[in-house]
Formats: sequence, structure tokens, C-alpha cells
Amino acid sequence: MAKIIVSCRFQKSAKDMADLIRYMATREGVEKLPSGEKYNIATQKQHDLILSVVKHFPQSKKFLEYDDYYAMPTRENANEFLDAVAERYADRADELKGLVSYISNRPGVEKIGSHGLFTQFDMPIDLDTVAERVANHDGIIWTEVVSLRREDAERLHFNNAEAWKNLVRRNINEIAKAHRIKIEDIEWYGAFHNTTHHPHIHLIILLKGQEGYLSEKGIKEMRRAFGQDIFRDEQYKLATIETGYRNQLKEQLADLLQQLRTRQSIPNADYYLFLLRKIQEEVEQQKGKKLYGYLPRKVKKLVDFALHEFAKDGDLSEIYLKWNEVNREKLSLYYDTKDKPDVPIEKNPELRSLKNILIRTALSMNFNAQTTVNTARLGFLFSMLAKQIVNSAGKRLDELNKMMPLPDNKERDKIREKKLAHGLKEGADSNGINEEVYDSQAAEGILSMLDYLISLGNQNSSQDTQEEPVSSENEYDFDNAYAEYLNDTDDGLYEDDTDDEDEYYGMSM
Repeated sequence: MAKIIVSCRFQKSAKDMADLIRYMATREGVEKLPSGEKYNIATQKQHDLILSVVKHFPQSKKFLEYDDYYAMPTRENANEFLDAVAERYADRADELKGLVSYISNRPGVEKIGSHGLFTQFDMPIDLDTVAERVANHDGIIWTEVVSLRREDAERLHFNNAEAWKNLVRRNINEIAKAHRIKIEDIEWYGAFHNTTHHPHIHLIILLKGQEGYLSEKGIKEMRRAFGQDIFRDEQYKLATIETGYRNQLKEQLADLLQQLRTRQSIPNADYYLFLLRKIQEEVEQQKGKKLYGYLPRKVKKLVDFALHEFAKDGDLSEIYLKWNEVNREKLSLYYDTKDKPDVPIEKNPELRSLKNILIRTALSMNFNAQTTVNTARLGFLFSMLAKQIVNSAGKRLDELNKMMPLPDNKERDKIREKKLAHGLKEGADSNGINEEVYDSQAAEGILSMLDYLISLGNQNSSQDTQEEPVSSENEYDFDNAYAEYLNDTDDGLYEDDTDDEDEYYGMSM
């Protein structure tokens, strides 16, 4: 369940709206349950009434109060829920006679002067005048409720009318946009109700001059606007962490592509190169800018598939999993996360830059170019290896000489002549020839590099006999894998008016 709830209704007729305005503005006082009774199980009468209420008003099951009652059906939670229904459907209370007794003497409204009504500007509000004006309005009227849990209201200081009044005023442009009307055509009145579990505001919105329209998408836009405002500090912190993971994704993909560019040995390298070559072939045929947003739908799908495949890389997959965890926590402040899968990386609009990285890399690569061995480098490495071997031999020779009896002068002369013949300085000792000591690790490193260079030469020889530098399409069963991907994802993603929020959870808004 999201931490903020926005419920909306519209009235084609203003009948009984005057009573709702008065109720919003003057509601006060409630008989509290004794502390020992509030944890008792709800009475049968309460249970039966709640069943009637949710059947008659199905939207009430989305209230935070109903969530509390469903989790713990106590008398207190039953009262909270029935109270919420009574006040939010006050104009229709006569439809359920059992609710009438709940309309009077409920939890208090915080009054501003003689009543609790407020609007866009600080000016005196005559309650009877407003009630009559609303009752005689000949256009559409919206009745809306924005609700928080008590712990969040206290922690974020939304436990008073002033905070809620300023919240609505700050977001009036977003409210007008959500209702599809001009800012000058909106008139609204609100009141804050500081109830026990779920402090909330009531809004009455009158549409002037034009017909408004509030869709499910519009309600989500309002909920997002209020949620981002109320939880802005938490949003900023989570967004900062999310940005860090997004940058890591870019760096990791760029590093993977660089390894492919230099033909390093990595898992699935041939397959990745094949996908990049396919992108290059398709994009080069297109006119105009070679960026994802300018490509036709067919080519976009290919790029999406490639990113989908690259994202299976262990490091990329792990980073994106962390990104989703943070983003899910951020959005859960005002969206219900239940039963919504994370958005696939290739469908995430915040990560479109990854697709352009793939496109730029593909276009910059020469897939027919062969990696050549640097013969000068190869000769240098052989020279270094030979030097290490000579040094080792000289060192070993000195050690053997120490173990032998001291020779006479003639023998010394012979040894000196042998050393000079081998190019060794006279007087070389156990400290090493030419003050150089044999390093086994250095020799192993040189041998490894020689093996790598020789293997590159062997690869070049084998490539000379092949027609294609990159493995064939059939080797990866590309056609079947791509067709299966398209069948699973062809959901209108590429249409401009698509709202993927209904299918996936996890896209930042």
C-alpha cells in the first residue's frame, strides 16, 4: 500500500453539496473509545455495516483506513473506516441509512477562525456563501481526499491545516493540469481533518469555463505531485543513490564494450560482437541522426533486444537489480508496489542513454579489421626473456663456483677467460650479473605476454581462411531468440501515448 492516498469523485449535480461543504468546515468532536476497548475485535454490527459499505462504495476498499481494518479488524479500526466513508460520501449518506449515525460528532477539523475552510488566497471566507455557491454551481464538481498515515504526518509535519493548505497552493498548477483545465478556470476549497490514524484534507474543486476531465492517469499525476512534495527529502536522498547506480551502469557497459572493441577474451564475446554488427548494419541504412530517438520502430526493437541481451552480463544485471530496489523504494512513497514487476532495462526511459552508447559503439567498430601482432613488441619481449635467462645462468654459475675448491692461478685465468668469452664482467659475484637478479615472476609475465601475442597470430591465420570475422547468425539462433523477444514485448511501447505504468513498476516519475 502506498504511503499517500488520493481518492476522487465528480458530481454532475450539485444537490446536497452545501451539506458537504458545511460538514467539511465544521466537523468536530468524537466520543473516544476507552483505551481498554479499542483493541477489542469489531462487533458484528460493525462487521455487517462494513460489508454493506464496501459493496455499495467499492472504491472505499482503497482507503488506508480499510487497509488497517483488513489487517486488524478491531473496534477502533472499524470506527476509523466507517468514519472515513461517512465523511467522504457525506453527500450520499442517505443511500446507506446505517451511516447516518456516523455523520455527527466525528473526529475534529482544525478550524481557521470560525470554521476550517481555506482556499488559494488568504481572505475571509463566509461559509454560507460558499455553500450556496457550490450548491448552485452548474458545472462539474470534484470531491477529493488526500490522506497520510499518522506516523508520516507527524514525522513530516503534515499534522496541521497550515501545512496542507500550503501543499495544495504549491501544487495548484499540477492539480489543474491533472483535471485538464486552465489554471484560471479552477476554483477550490479545502479543509484539514486531523483524525486519529490518517490525517487528511478534503478538496472541493469547481470547474469554470470549460469541461474538465480527470482520468486514472490524471489521478496518478496528482498523487505523484503531492507525494513528491510531501516526501521530497526522502525522494532527494533516494534519487541521489539511484543516480549513482545509473552512472555505474553506464560505466560498466562502456567497459564491456571497450573489451569487445579490443577483442579481449570475455564470456559471450562473439555473440555481443554479432549483435553490435547487426545494429551497425541497420543503423547505417537510416537517414538523419543516428540516435535511438530518431530511429524507426523496427531498428529501435533491435537495439532494445541487444540491450536486453547485454544486460544479462553478471555485473550489469547486479547493478540494475540495485537500481530497481532503490527506485522501487522511492516510488513506493506514493505508488502501490503490489504485484508489479520491475521494468525491463530496455524499457526504462531513464536508461535510454545506454541504447545510444550501444549505437555509437557499433557505428565506430570495424568488424572486418584483423588484430595484428606487433613484431617490435614481440622482439623486445624475447630479448627481455633471454636476458632473464642469461642472468639466471650467471647467478647459478657463481653459486657453483663457490662450492668448488679454490683454484690455483692457472685455473683462475682459465675461468676468467671463460667468463669474458660469455660476455660476463670480471668480478661478478652472487649479487647478480650486472647487478641484475633473476625474477621468476617477471619471466612468467613475459612468457604469458608471448603466449597471448602468439595466440593472436594464430587467430589471424585462422581468420584469413574465414569469410566472416564474426560468427554466423545461425550459431546463436538469433532469429528464434529475437522473434520470441518481440512476441513477449510487443505491447505498444513505441507509441507516444503509451502509459506503461499499468504494466510495470519501477520507472521513476
